[in-house]
Amino acid sequence: MSNNSIRLLVLPVALPGVKKMLKVLATLAIGAAMLAVPAAASSVLELTGSGSNTYAGIPAFPYYITVNGGPALDMMCDDARTDISYGYSWDANAYSLTSADLDDLKFASMGSASTVMDDYEVAAYIESGVVTGTINAGDGNAAVWSIFDPSFNTSVDQSNITAILDNAQTAVNAGNLNFSGITIYTPDPLNASQEFIYGTVTTDPVTPDYLPPVSSVPEPGTCAMLGGGLLGLGLLSRRLRHRA
Repeated sequence: MSNNSIRLLVLPVALPGVKKMLKVLATLAIGAAMLAVPAAASSVLELTGSGSNTYAGIPAFPYYITVNGGPALDMMCDDARTDISYGYSWDANAYSLTSADLDDLKFASMGSASTVMDDYEVAAYIESGVVTGTINAGDGNAAVWSIFDPSFNTSVDQSNITAILDNAQTAVNAGNLNFSGITIYTPDPLNASQEFIYGTVTTDPVTPDYLPPVSSVPEPGTCAMLGGGLLGLGLLSRRLRHRA
């Protein structure tokens, strides 16, 4: 049973007012369960433009996207199958890259849960590399497109795109990446627009497998304090014996 579940105590005897009380409690339990499930944040997105980067003539990262009329954000498109134009707006849900949100992402049906999670993590890692300037924007965006559309033509710079994908997979497999800074903007409904990735991936500190044992040898200062304490106790005991 999950931590959000609520147990109701059913009394064996139907006392006056008990049935009504149980109905009220059941209603509250259902309401609490509904509130315990976080809903995706719904937003209105608009494509206002894109940068100068391209891949084979196709505009690549950054795509300038406004969220609920706010300032334009630099996002990466992960969907090469859908076309939209500048000035187009649509509804989208903002999801984090967690197992709880995985089924709601646009390409969730492409494979098993573990495969889909792996694909999105690789895509997010590449997007983050493009944002920080360590990965070429055009080739990086093409690599992401090829993850979710295996038929996408990457022959223009195949060797570099392959290297980008391999390096990203190695980084994800290492298991020390933090994807909490990534947001996936999935269109609602799914065919309303493209899907976009925003944010950066960070690296969690790696906990070493081996920690050196704590030394059991007392420090010199500790030995001196202990010796002084024992000496004081000895003198006090001697004085008490003399007085007796």
